[in-house]
Amino acid sequence: MITVKGLQKKFKNFYALKNVDMHVKKGEIYGFIGPNGSGKTSTMNILAGLSRPAQGECTVNGLDVTKLTHPGDLKIGYLPEDPKFYPWMTAHETLDYLSGGRNTGHTGEILRWTGLLDARNRRVGGFSRGMKQRLGIGAALIRNPELLILDEPSSALDPEGRSEVLRLIKDLKGMGKTILFSTHILDDVERVCDTVGMIDAGQMMFEKPLRQLQKENTQPIFDIIPAHSVESNILNALERLTGVVSLTKSEGSLTVKVADNTVSVSVMRFLTDHEIVIESFSLRKTRLEDLFLHGVNTK
Repeated sequence: MITVKGLQKKFKNFYALKNVDMHVKKGEIYGFIGPNGSGKTSTMNILAGLSRPAQGECTVNGLDVTKLTHPGDLKIGYLPEDPKFYPWMTAHETLDYLSGGRNTGHTGEILRWTGLLDARNRRVGGFSRGMKQRLGIGAALIRNPELLILDEPSSALDPEGRSEVLRLIKDLKGMGKTILFSTHILDDVERVCDTVGMIDAGQMMFEKPLRQLQKENTQPIFDIIPAHSVESNILNALERLTGVVSLTKSEGSLTVKVADNTVSVSVMRFLTDHEIVIESFSLRKTRLEDLFLHGVNTK
């Protein structure tokens, strides 16, 4: 459905994308993660035919994106991070306008599916952010595309709004659609995605099926909150401790991945021997967030 090889994007002397490779399979939900400014939107704009790469191959729906004469040739549905609509139009008028007035019945189906049927005659200017996101997803579906590219569809939403958007995304897969969506909310990825790709500073860090990532990263994690800052030489020594797989420092806490639960005794003894006062010490399973932070901190 989507194949990207060696993709580069340059703005003056700055490379926003550096040899990016991606592969999105037909019928899957692909979660595209990365910090703000990592290159997610630049990549998705190219995939949607809205921007041209400096170099590389990019095929969407069997079409070479670099040779397009118009983005509409791709026959995809695209949702920008902050969709804009005419505020004086109603939800029904908006979708009818975007369809060219040719899909009135389909418009009603979309309004019902997105949960906006009761609000169909309300002006969009009075919609909440979550309602606008749902309308945006509906707008992306107006021509019934097989592929949807959604840029941060659940960002800035409250928990209820996020859950509703994720439900819509899962429903789209059930309809046989292929969905590529970017996000920095890693819990959303774990809830709905089949494949995860991570980008940072314009470079792909990994691209794997979610289940494979979870299977490969089953080691226990210790979350440690020290009472005071720990010197770097002590942290380096802790990371070299037998049984410690990795150590990540973030916002006053330490995340220590270990080979198995028995290493906890060695970790605690090390902290005690170095007179490190601990406010909190807890054991849990590896999460996608841990892989994300480790990738960002070790690139």
